[in-house]
Amino acid sequence: MSINTATGRGVWLAIILLASACFAMGAGFVLSVVGVEPKLVLGGAGATFLGLATLGLGAFRFVAEGPQNGPSVE
Repeated sequence: MSINTATGRGVWLAIILLASACFAMGAGFVLSVVGVEPKLVLGGAGATFLGLATLGLGAFRFVAEGPQNGPSVE
């Protein structure tokens, strides 16, 4: 499956967002086990989701697009 098709990009988007959600649930669980206030548990889980989703989508774009027409070394 090519990652440059609409289907390939959709599948990778789903994988990245699902993995981010799973890690956010894990972070929320750990924070709740430690005994943090509920509002901080939700904030920590949300921040984990946003951080990992942003990182994952940025990394995917970096890998999928490859080198652009930048300065040539001659």
